[in-house]
Amino acid sequence: MSASDNATLAVDVSVTCLKHAISNLHVYSDSTKKLATIIFSILLILPKTQRLNLKALESAKELNWPFYGNLLGTSIPEKALDWKCLFSINMDTVSRLAENFLMHPVEYMPWLIECCNYSELSKTLFFLVIMQSFVIQKNVNTVDSGKFLSLFEASFPLLKNEWRMFESRGDVASVEEFDAGMVLGDCEAFLNQLFDCEPRRLNANVLICIFLRLTECFILKAPKDLTLDDGKWICTLQKLFLLFAESEAKHVFKDHLNSLAPTFMIHPICYLSKFFTEGDSSVAVQVEALHYYFFFCSQLEQSLHFQLLDEFPSVLVPLSSDDQDVRLAAMECIERLYTLCSRVDFSSRKSGNREFQSHFLEELLSLILQQKRLILSNRNVLPSFFTSLLSSSCHSLLVPENIGQRFDQSTKKDILRFILGFALKLSSYAKLRIFSLLKGVGGEVMHVKDVELFLSELLRRCSQNHFGLNEPYQKLSEIEVQILCLLLESCAVHASSVGGYGFEDLLLKALRLPLDDSSPEDPALVQPCVTVLRKLDSPLYSSLEIEKQELLFRDLVFLFRNGNGDIQKATREALLRIKITCSTLGQLLDSVLEQEGFTIGSVCGKKKRKAIKLHKSDLHNDVICKDENALSFLSSLVDILLLKKDIENRTSLIGPLFKLLRKMVMDEWVQEDFHQDEKWIQASSGASQTISSTLCYIQQALLLILEDISASILTDMSVKDDIHDIFDLVLLVECARSTKDGITRNHIFSLLSTIARILPDKILAHILDILTVIGESAVTQFDNHSQHVFEDLISAIVPCWLSKKDNANDLLKIFINILPEIAAHRRLPIIVHLLRYYFERVFDELMVVRYVEPKTQKRTLGEQSSLGSLLLLLFHSLVSRKISSCPNDSLGTLNCFNSITQEWEYTLAVQICEQYSCMIWFPSLVMLLQQIEMGGNQYQELFMELLAAMQFILHRLQDPEIAFKLESGEDSDSIQRTLGALLEQVVCCSQLVDSRRNRKIEPIGIREELKEHMHAVLGNITEGMIPSAYFKAIIKLMGHADRDVRKNALGLLCETVNDNGTIKQRRGRKQLISNSKSSWHHLDESALESFEKMCSELVHLVDDSIVDSDISLKLAAISGLEVLANRFPSNYSTFSTCLTSIVRNINSDNLAVASGCLRTTGALINVLGPRALCELPHVMENVLRRSNDVSFDGKTNFSENSCSVVSNSKQSLLLSILVTLEAVIDKLGGFLNPYLGDIIKLMVLHPQYALGPNSKLKTKADSVRRLVTEKIPVRLALPPLLKIYPEAVSTGDSSLSISFEMLANLISTMDRSSVSNYHIKVFGLCLLALDLRRQHPVSIENIDTVEKNVINAMIVLTMKLTETMFKPLFFKSIEWTESDVEDRDMGSTNRAIAFYGLVNKLSENHRSLFVPYFKYLLEGCIRYLTDGEDVKNFNSMRKKKKAKLMEASIDRKEGNNTLSLEKWHLRALVISSLNKCFLYDTGSMKFLDSSNFQVLLKPIVSQLTVEPPASLEEHPEIPPVQEVDDILVSCIGQMAVTAGTDLLWKPLNHEVLMQTRSEKLRTRILGLRIVKLFVEKLKEEYLVLLAETIPFLGELLEDVELPVKSLAQEILKQMESMSGESLAQYL
Repeated sequence: MSASDNATLAVDVSVTCLKHAISNLHVYSDSTKKLATIIFSILLILPKTQRLNLKALESAKELNWPFYGNLLGTSIPEKALDWKCLFSINMDTVSRLAENFLMHPVEYMPWLIECCNYSELSKTLFFLVIMQSFVIQKNVNTVDSGKFLSLFEASFPLLKNEWRMFESRGDVASVEEFDAGMVLGDCEAFLNQLFDCEPRRLNANVLICIFLRLTECFILKAPKDLTLDDGKWICTLQKLFLLFAESEAKHVFKDHLNSLAPTFMIHPICYLSKFFTEGDSSVAVQVEALHYYFFFCSQLEQSLHFQLLDEFPSVLVPLSSDDQDVRLAAMECIERLYTLCSRVDFSSRKSGNREFQSHFLEELLSLILQQKRLILSNRNVLPSFFTSLLSSSCHSLLVPENIGQRFDQSTKKDILRFILGFALKLSSYAKLRIFSLLKGVGGEVMHVKDVELFLSELLRRCSQNHFGLNEPYQKLSEIEVQILCLLLESCAVHASSVGGYGFEDLLLKALRLPLDDSSPEDPALVQPCVTVLRKLDSPLYSSLEIEKQELLFRDLVFLFRNGNGDIQKATREALLRIKITCSTLGQLLDSVLEQEGFTIGSVCGKKKRKAIKLHKSDLHNDVICKDENALSFLSSLVDILLLKKDIENRTSLIGPLFKLLRKMVMDEWVQEDFHQDEKWIQASSGASQTISSTLCYIQQALLLILEDISASILTDMSVKDDIHDIFDLVLLVECARSTKDGITRNHIFSLLSTIARILPDKILAHILDILTVIGESAVTQFDNHSQHVFEDLISAIVPCWLSKKDNANDLLKIFINILPEIAAHRRLPIIVHLLRYYFERVFDELMVVRYVEPKTQKRTLGEQSSLGSLLLLLFHSLVSRKISSCPNDSLGTLNCFNSITQEWEYTLAVQICEQYSCMIWFPSLVMLLQQIEMGGNQYQELFMELLAAMQFILHRLQDPEIAFKLESGEDSDSIQRTLGALLEQVVCCSQLVDSRRNRKIEPIGIREELKEHMHAVLGNITEGMIPSAYFKAIIKLMGHADRDVRKNALGLLCETVNDNGTIKQRRGRKQLISNSKSSWHHLDESALESFEKMCSELVHLVDDSIVDSDISLKLAAISGLEVLANRFPSNYSTFSTCLTSIVRNINSDNLAVASGCLRTTGALINVLGPRALCELPHVMENVLRRSNDVSFDGKTNFSENSCSVVSNSKQSLLLSILVTLEAVIDKLGGFLNPYLGDIIKLMVLHPQYALGPNSKLKTKADSVRRLVTEKIPVRLALPPLLKIYPEAVSTGDSSLSISFEMLANLISTMDRSSVSNYHIKVFGLCLLALDLRRQHPVSIENIDTVEKNVINAMIVLTMKLTETMFKPLFFKSIEWTESDVEDRDMGSTNRAIAFYGLVNKLSENHRSLFVPYFKYLLEGCIRYLTDGEDVKNFNSMRKKKKAKLMEASIDRKEGNNTLSLEKWHLRALVISSLNKCFLYDTGSMKFLDSSNFQVLLKPIVSQLTVEPPASLEEHPEIPPVQEVDDILVSCIGQMAVTAGTDLLWKPLNHEVLMQTRSEKLRTRILGLRIVKLFVEKLKEEYLVLLAETIPFLGELLEDVELPVKSLAQEILKQMESMSGESLAQYL
């Protein structure tokens, strides 16, 4: 059946369905809407479906759908209607539907939107109806604005959305094909195109026409005197303008925008300026609005001119924009305003500020225009311009120096008033822009009265927001906050310059923040405050009145502890900059001390609080601090005193500070218990403190300040006499006795130490009280810092004591009385330090050490057992006491059992062991663990006893006596037996811990801590053991009844052997030092006997069927054999017996066991080498079977495992197979001939090995493949590798690439005879593989990667060939390239791509040796570079003279040079090959002689005009344009260098220069790049070509494209540098 018959059948079926639907409509009445939607899509009649369309018209009439009410149904004629009838019916349909739509546009629109989304043809009809509706509205004579606005509001959102979708799809390019003539028509024009035009393109054109009709209708219906009061019309105008302005297709809406321009002449004109002054419009909208502004400047209406000039400051907003396009449009407006200003008669203006503007506006505009270029290029120029223009002292490098002299001072003020006065009427964004422009003017801005009022208003609104005033307010926006900061900076500059008078109140108001820190991060509070703080410096502060200085310092004190980090930092920096006097601090401290009291605590239900006024009433009566604010203020004050150490005469503050300290500590100033109601107070560090901690902090800070001031007196003792009575030592002693805070007490002691050095006599009066307090503090304070403070105080007090009393016993008694209450470890240090200075004899007596009876060398077994029991009892006592002392809620935590080694029981155990020889206490450690294990204690006690025991054993193993015996060999057998027994016992205890893993009653974290200590103990034990003792211990553990113990023993064996018998240092502890390490490298007879027995036990575990139920134990045994084989490779006889068992277990059903056996097999074969030959058949059989178990489709044949386990096991199995194959190939490669085919098939075709999803697997597979080519002879490896080619092709490009990589590696190992025997066969296979590009097999996805590996193999082969061997193969490849194929065009091209890829690599690797072969490629190169156009002339061109050769040029039009992707790729390879040919053409018989030069000249140069394929970027495998351009430039440049004579340079230079006259930008740039390369390569020899080159450069220097002009300028500079003269005169 033909296509037309199918279409007719489809129409008939559709007509039948439609009839059926109409006839059954009464049954399915609820489907009327859906049927109406379907009919809407087929109402327009098309030639091929006219029967269906006519039936749809007829059905629409019968449907009784309101929208189809006035349609005329048409019966289906017997013959097809001609196009005129179809057009008439369609036009009638559109008109009638438009009439219906105009009646109720809002009601119909939702349903029409649904219809519109049904199909493109539905959208076409909908657009035509909309357009006809606007045409009808336009033609209605009556002014009915309501109907138009209703129609606009109903349809515009959809039309706008459709246009946005059209742009988002990237179809804007098709708009360029829009027929502007169609705009003049109506629906008739588009209905005529309905039959031929593509629907989407037609819809786009209709949509554009709708917008034009809508615009025309709007202009016709809108009021002629449109004002801002006409809200709906203004909104409609704005919507249209924004749509047209923001569209990407500006050329389409050019007429639309031009039509709207007169409508924008609204009064006032500021409506237009809001598009570029409010900051929320896009760049395109701003530019278009400025174009309108430019248009209005061209109007003749004089009132409009004055209005535009008045609004000149608004143009400064876009002129300062970050976008250069906006600045350019604004500058055009400035130019037009300047023109307008020059012809406006200001005297004719009846009102306004004409005199105010007339004397400076024209010159101001002129100055801006003079800096036009700089302003447009750099947005920072305009602020610098206004700074230099309006400021009296600032000069900028960006603008001329004399700009500031163009106006006098009064005119500058007028300009500021004019700009700022108008700016204050604009939006906040515009204000910010203009204030930023004038930022450099400084305080002059504040001379404008309205600016000062504006600043005051901003501060007032800020205060209303944050100080809780009951007035209505508007919160400051982010932009207003920025404006406020700018104005405050101007205030600060002004205040500093005029001596602090004028605006200091405003600055102080900005620093006044709420005391409750309710909004610490509010920018409206933070940024203005930080701005003022950053501007606050010493000159500004000093210029203030004393009263204002005190108020400012008060504010800084409050801000110092503000909750915002930026404010704190800025306050700190400001305080460091200003110079504060002692009088200011004194006044503040006095005002604090004068207060009768204040309360801290709860606010509810308490007695009436009193407030502390922190300023005298005559300074600041309205600021009162209450409760925690007062503490915060005091805390800030002491922080500042700590910070400001450069205050003069600080000693005058000592008295007030002591008074303040007394009030804080002793008086009833704090009247309530603040612990009852803690509150949080902001600290200067940014953290929060409670009231109690703040009080404590203030006390500590006061003590630090007093100590610092006192320390400064030591360097200036002249004030000593004046300060004797101001130090209140009674207060310090009472404070030290009453305080519960250790840090505060330490500060008091430090202050007392300093006072003792200044006034020792004053200390003597209170020394007994001081010493008593020192003794009491020693009981509770034992940290390092307290000890240091204590020692420093003792060193200061003792000399004072001794200067008063001769007897030192009383001083000792004070401390000795409290020694029982002091911790034991601090008793001796306290006495030592006390006696260090004057009691050396007594100190020596106290330090006499009494030893116990001499140590005995031998002890009975009973003594050892008793010692073990004693140690157990000590640790049991320790644990019981710790458990009983721990709270119930912390009993399950490890924290309850920390610092066990610091307990007296532990210390006593250490002291006891130190009295005995290690031969006594060392065996007792084994008994200790045995008794703990058999003790049957509760799990909690057991864990804690084991932890204490392990810590103790670890400590004892570091005893120097054991290390000495191990090093010397003394008692070696006994020590080794004990180490082995201890090793066995620790492993058993470790298993005991693991066996109780599920118990939940041990303390949290105790298990990890215990395991860590056990691991450290095992490390120390194995460090000291010799191999024979170690192996015997492992053998005993392998015979243990508990399988977990055996498994742990095997794990320990692997770890120890892997470390070569050396256990790394753990936890920073020392290890046992012995000579056992060397014995691990050379096993003695005893060790070998134990080693063989241990291997036998391991094999037994592997073969034991009972062990099969415990896979982990079997895996541990297999891993043990692998580790032993790797560590002790010389024990052949032992491992030979192991190999058979391991190979047999490769077939285990468990993948993990199979993987382990494979790895162990590899390790054993590496050890045995040829001795493993007898097991090779079984090994290869099992390996190949296992490789088949993991099928090539990626699925494992083991169904009993879960997916995740199978995946991990599969990866492990595949990697283990590679390990085994690596060992077999390395050690038995010469015996693998029967298995080579399977091995190569596995390594090449298996997807896991070929694709390499796992990097580790891929790396190992690559190593094995490389080993195959290196270890197996070529005669054996090559045949199966060549044979696998068809399967590799069908498998995919990865396998194929791998096969040729292996082939290349194999070729590299060939000797001369192998090359001679196999080179033809190998080359033939490679040539066959190069044809894959033409064949396009489905399995090959990345032909470039495959081709790269094939060519690499061919290159490796050719490097080993003689010329006699190579030349026939090369000719064969040329014949293969030019031979006929089925698809002669594409097939020949694809073969040529592959061939010239080979030629490219041959040229790169063989260099000058390959250059002579290019004479056989010359004709092909020309053909592929010219698509055969010059091949016919090739032979004749070689016979003609040079002059005639020049006439045989390639006449090709630039517009038709676009290539296919394949030809582009081919030409890139040909050019690259020729480039290398020219580069290496250095022999005596040069290829590039005059004849070949002339033949190649035109084809190569013609590539400059070739257009790259349009879809090149979508094909990353094809050389991109930039790469091809670089190759082409290099090729032509190298062609000139190789030619070596100006006779050939001149035609080449002429051809290149002619290309620079091309209309294509790329061609011109390439031509210039080649000329530049000529100049660089030929240097002075290029001077002969200057006469011809200069005229072309002159043309290019005037090129409209900046890159062309810049490149031409660079070439001209190089030529001038080379010639030594200016060439401008020749241009």
